[in-house]
Amino acid sequence: MMAGAPADTAPEAGEQPASLPLDERVLAAGTTLRFILLLLLLAAAGASMVPTAVWHFLASSERADKEAACWLAAGIDPGASTNASYVQYTRNASAFKECVAQYHQDFDGVSLGVGAVAIATAVAVYWLLPMWRTRRSKVMSLDTMDVHGELRPLVDELVAIAGLTCAPRFVVDPAASSTVSAVAFGRWRGPTVCLDGGLVATSDTQRDRFRAVVLHELAHLRNGDVGVTYSTIALWRVFLVLVLFPWAAAGLDILFFTGTPDARGQFAPFNTHNVALGGLIVLAVYLTRAGILRNREIYADLMAARWGASSEPWEVSPPQRPGVWPRLFTRFVELWRTHPSWALRHTSLTDPKALFALDGLPLFLTGLAADILAWHLEGLLPYGALAAKAGLIAVLVVGIGGVALWRAVLHALLTGRPTPSGWPVGLWLGSGIVVGELTGPAAAYNHWLPPHPEALLILVAALVLVMTWTGQNAEWWLRSWRGRSPGPAMLVGLTAPSLALASVLYWWYVQGEVLTDGWPYTTAGLLGSYGLPGLPPAHIGPLLEVVAVVGVLPGTDASAGSLWWASVLLWVLPLLALVIRPPARRPKWLAGALPESVTPLAPRPSGPGPLLAAGLAGGLVCWAGLALALAYMNTPDPAAVRMTGPFQLAHLMWPVLVICGAMALTAAVVAAATDSAWLPIGLVAAGITALLGAGGTYLLMSTDGCLGPLNTMTNTCRWWPDVAWPLVRIELAYALALGTLVAGLSTFAGRGAGLLWRRLGRRGQHLTTRPTRPAAQRPLRRAWQRGTRVAAFAVVVVGVGTTVLTVQVSGSVTGASRPPELMLDQSTRAPSASMARIEGQAWAAVGGLDRLNTLSAAERDYATAFEAVVKSTSAAQFAKAMGKLNATCEGLARVTRQADAYFTVPDPAGQQVWSGALTRHQRLATACRNLTAQPSSGTAQAATTAHQYAVDSADAMFYWLAETGAIRPKTS
Repeated sequence: MMAGAPADTAPEAGEQPASLPLDERVLAAGTTLRFILLLLLLAAAGASMVPTAVWHFLASSERADKEAACWLAAGIDPGASTNASYVQYTRNASAFKECVAQYHQDFDGVSLGVGAVAIATAVAVYWLLPMWRTRRSKVMSLDTMDVHGELRPLVDELVAIAGLTCAPRFVVDPAASSTVSAVAFGRWRGPTVCLDGGLVATSDTQRDRFRAVVLHELAHLRNGDVGVTYSTIALWRVFLVLVLFPWAAAGLDILFFTGTPDARGQFAPFNTHNVALGGLIVLAVYLTRAGILRNREIYADLMAARWGASSEPWEVSPPQRPGVWPRLFTRFVELWRTHPSWALRHTSLTDPKALFALDGLPLFLTGLAADILAWHLEGLLPYGALAAKAGLIAVLVVGIGGVALWRAVLHALLTGRPTPSGWPVGLWLGSGIVVGELTGPAAAYNHWLPPHPEALLILVAALVLVMTWTGQNAEWWLRSWRGRSPGPAMLVGLTAPSLALASVLYWWYVQGEVLTDGWPYTTAGLLGSYGLPGLPPAHIGPLLEVVAVVGVLPGTDASAGSLWWASVLLWVLPLLALVIRPPARRPKWLAGALPESVTPLAPRPSGPGPLLAAGLAGGLVCWAGLALALAYMNTPDPAAVRMTGPFQLAHLMWPVLVICGAMALTAAVVAAATDSAWLPIGLVAAGITALLGAGGTYLLMSTDGCLGPLNTMTNTCRWWPDVAWPLVRIELAYALALGTLVAGLSTFAGRGAGLLWRRLGRRGQHLTTRPTRPAAQRPLRRAWQRGTRVAAFAVVVVGVGTTVLTVQVSGSVTGASRPPELMLDQSTRAPSASMARIEGQAWAAVGGLDRLNTLSAAERDYATAFEAVVKSTSAAQFAKAMGKLNATCEGLARVTRQADAYFTVPDPAGQQVWSGALTRHQRLATACRNLTAQPSSGTAQAATTAHQYAVDSADAMFYWLAETGAIRPKTS
């Protein structure tokens, strides 16, 4: 929409359009991807919120209380950590599922109906909104208002200039006689441009203004803004009315009115975070949409100016510089507006830097919206779809932030400004994710804050790493790209960090997220989960402590869904950029983006030669470390030591630690000695080090027994490829996943050390600089270098591809065979006295009392059957009574097994009583079977004693339940 434009001075006749030194369309704007994020957020939030609201308003409170009691009966304390709740859940998983299924109320059909109504309403709003805005009581056709017939040829000419295949419908709003603006709206097909009455009235005297305003609206149509904008408006309005408001009402009712005050207090943190989630959605969607529309206004201005529109509508008087607080208030108000200021629009006609700027708020909102989307997807996607969830979130976050970063780097290169660092982009994106995690109910389940929010810094570090890599990789590729458009280079350059971030997110969703509750694992549990004999040992040394920690880091799972191989792209892609020869002349894309430019961009510093040398040096260091590790593990008694679990695990993980350490050292040294693109260069050198280290490990293990003091598993000299490769492929998965991340983070330390060294006045020679000679003096050298580049890249890519494919096909012994519940700390904090009482009452209410009564009934049946045996006076009566007693024994054993499958009592004291009751009833069933198998006075006495013990244990359990308030105490 072209709002009412200021009119200070009219332009002279024949004024030329504003000069556009840089084509803002040189790269994709990224606004469509941000719209996609908003649409996915609204769709996922609606699919998650509708069932919640429907269930709240339609569910039976009694059954709902019973379903909630299943959680308490399982020992899941609302105030305990998520890890403790998971341990309790794994102990009672089958009983919990059975309990919830018994009281679950299914409203899926109603929810689907409400969702269908919401979608149909959104379609109807989108379809009817243009009809409402062009109703006869509001607007008139342009042909009706154009009494002199001069405007129709003019607008047809402007439509032809805009290149629209489908001409829009032009109408006039006669009521808007005091404004000179216009607005385009409608559907993709058959859009409408509504002109204000004041614009039409002044079209004769201010023809340039009329042309500029109309061309601006036609630019919106040409850019496809109108359809996306109004579909978002329709979905947003329907979401507010039919989804968000009922969901918020249900949330507020749960927060303040539902249940007892004690119950509301126990779940207050979770319910408060849940309600705050709705507020975050409103904030993220509105501010993000407003920022997108402000940018699209500038895009429309530039396109209109490119079509020959006069700059007169955008001219403003230079404003006086206000004070600090008025400026801050103005900037705050600007965030909520869908149109940029006139000063910014006028400045953008000559320098569209606002479209290439890295603003923190849009990036922060992107991270926030992505985290909210991930929270809603958690309940919609099955557990096996975690890779798809991680990939979607990573593509949206890296795509939106990466496009902005590529555009900023491109603008800096073409305007001679310093290229921006990527780490602030990652910091803003990560801050949005952290705020979403802290505010939403995901990481802080029923806590105001997670016990260890510092664990979220892992996500921030991952984003800082991938976005720093993206910025530096973008600069190198832009300096090397020779195509018609840098778009394909950007697409490939964003694919690698997206997949790398997705691999980290997958690990976070599977294992890392529990770290917000603290370190949940025990060293003994982690070591024991490998299933090797002798693990955990009685005395766990420092090496096994490190191995236990590494065992839950990225690289543990080498399945395809974990995306463990994605980190490799962070050093293979920069290596490809190094192999490509930079253009000697101005590339075609540069000529289109900067028509006045006559020279190409400055080339990147060097080729892959120095990096291959650095990687080779790192590989030699890695081999030396492997030799020392094997010498340390050498033992003269292979039979007694080498076949034990601790030795085998150390033999597997020592090379992993050495390779990762060598990668980190190589990357840090290379980054310290490099000025440009230090992160990608460091990762390339580290990747070469990893390949050489893995090759050295394979050779050492394959020749084990022939190495003298380096022998580890055997003293028999022969070639052992079948034994070596299963171990090496596991180490490769760790090295290529964990090692790349560790090397990437170490480059920041190396970079800092290098800058400090230079500040102290000791300037080292640039790693990738070398003296240049005229091209005519070195034709053979250039050909040799080009051949070397291609050969080196081919060897590395073939090696990496073969390695990844082989590891993937052969699989990994890690991950799948390690039950996660075994790795967690199995000790749980005893509940408070009040919580123990509540959990005991819940345990009795949802089946515990029924099972206890069933045991008592089975015991009484036994007593009746036993009495019939005692009172039998004939052989026939005795046989009949023994048959009934046998059936009673089987029934008693059956109900005891069913009771044993029920929840364990959350209170340890109650569990002790319950366990004793189950044990004594099982002993009674066994004594009963012995009696029916071999009737005698001895077996009868044993059965009588077992029966008395069973009765006493059941009475003790009834007494304990009476103490908790679950039942009324028995009266004598």
